[in-house]
Amino acid sequence: MVRILIDLRRSIARHQLAGAHPALLAVTALLVLASAVGTLLLGAAGYARDGTATDVLALVSLLWVGGRLAQSAMTGEPFLHPELFGLLPVPRRRLARSLLVVGLADPANVLLAVASAAMIARGARLGPAATAAAIAAVLLTVAVTSVLATVAAGLLGPGSRRGHDAGTVLTAVLISLIAMAGTLLPALVSALRDRSAPWLTALLRALPTGWGPDAVAAAGRGDLPGTLLPLAGIAAAGALAAAVWPRVLGRRMQGRRPARRGRGVRAGRRSPLGSSPTGAVAAKELRMWARDPVRLTCLVIALVVGTGAGVVPRVTAGTGLLLPFAGAMTVVIAGACACNVYGNDGPGIWPTIMTPGAARADVRGRQLGWLLAVGPYAVASTLVLTAVSGEARFWPWAVALVTALLGGAAGLLPVASLIAPQPLDAAGNPTPGWSIKVHIALLVVPMTALPTLLALLAGLGWAAVPIAAATGALLAFRLGARAVTVLQERQVELLQTLTRNTQAPH
Repeated sequence: MVRILIDLRRSIARHQLAGAHPALLAVTALLVLASAVGTLLLGAAGYARDGTATDVLALVSLLWVGGRLAQSAMTGEPFLHPELFGLLPVPRRRLARSLLVVGLADPANVLLAVASAAMIARGARLGPAATAAAIAAVLLTVAVTSVLATVAAGLLGPGSRRGHDAGTVLTAVLISLIAMAGTLLPALVSALRDRSAPWLTALLRALPTGWGPDAVAAAGRGDLPGTLLPLAGIAAAGALAAAVWPRVLGRRMQGRRPARRGRGVRAGRRSPLGSSPTGAVAAKELRMWARDPVRLTCLVIALVVGTGAGVVPRVTAGTGLLLPFAGAMTVVIAGACACNVYGNDGPGIWPTIMTPGAARADVRGRQLGWLLAVGPYAVASTLVLTAVSGEARFWPWAVALVTALLGGAAGLLPVASLIAPQPLDAAGNPTPGWSIKVHIALLVVPMTALPTLLALLAGLGWAAVPIAAATGALLAFRLGARAVTVLQERQVELLQTLTRNTQAPH
């Protein structure tokens, strides 16, 4: 049965990836492989203190395992959806065991093994016993992570209706933390080397991802109990996840959903945004940012990463230089993620196209909805974090930049969404093209604040704030007007693009 499932998975993967751009797949694979090799080199490097190597390996292990689990929770099992087996006369436990074995054949496990081999490189420096412990730790880490990824995909992935519960938020927070830690990896490694953040060392050692490096270090000291106990803990975590998996699989196959009450719309209830077409679109957008898994994930990532990029240096290095700009960084990330909202909606654009004169209300409503979703938090975090940062000289910089970026991002949102829209795949997940577009937008959104930045560099101080407000409002209005024109002129072409090769979710 395992062989049949592996062949089936391979066939489905070959069919789904047939339309993907080979160059994009190759570049992505090379970048991930380069990261894995870079992690391997961290294990081979020398450190002034013995404990530093263990801390660094625990950190990179957390990033790789966490990233693997976050990816599975976000996208689910992309090929063998549990719902496909609901009508098969196969015992649930047997099917569950088979799917766990199939999960071990995932190519992502190879990359995780290369990265985890940093423990073997470290063990080779400490002696044969440490090397043997490192090999055991790598095998256990890869196997247990594969089991946990399978469970995460079944519990939180597409098809589990995670968009209607806390699963989306949990997944988004995990992705955010992993992305933030990966971005700040050099600063975190420096903090571990300097012992400037004892809490970070304690946290990394306590998490299961730190047990493997702990076992390697203990084997290097000749501490047998200290070697076996962490390895046994990893194995126990995998056994617990494997024991839970049949129940999770059963719920997915039977389509059980918790009952939800009180979600109905009360008759005569008025929207606080009014009854105008623009207000109706804005209200719909607010609901989409709160309920759609892709949008909510992006929004939470923007909030966590934007704020964390300012807070982490304060906690680890004692510098508050980035705290005033946490709101601005949040706006940049949220604006970049919003630059494909039409692509995210897919065929849902049909009502707008079929309603005469709806283009303007649709564009302006999307702009207003995004501003209401992001603006209050960005402004509040800017004011609060600037006040506690102790960097009073950055007040005009923080206020001016967040003002300019809010207007600029709101202007880019609709027009960038209509330029090369990237529809989601058949399972409702972002595609490589979507990811590339967001990364390009991460570079373009900050450029909308260039006039404000030049005014600040020229020493205008608070005088840069009205410049920021003027340029932001101008960009929001003019780019929005341009988006209305594009939407009116290319409605049919847009619908064809968003419905081309569209398949119903499995």
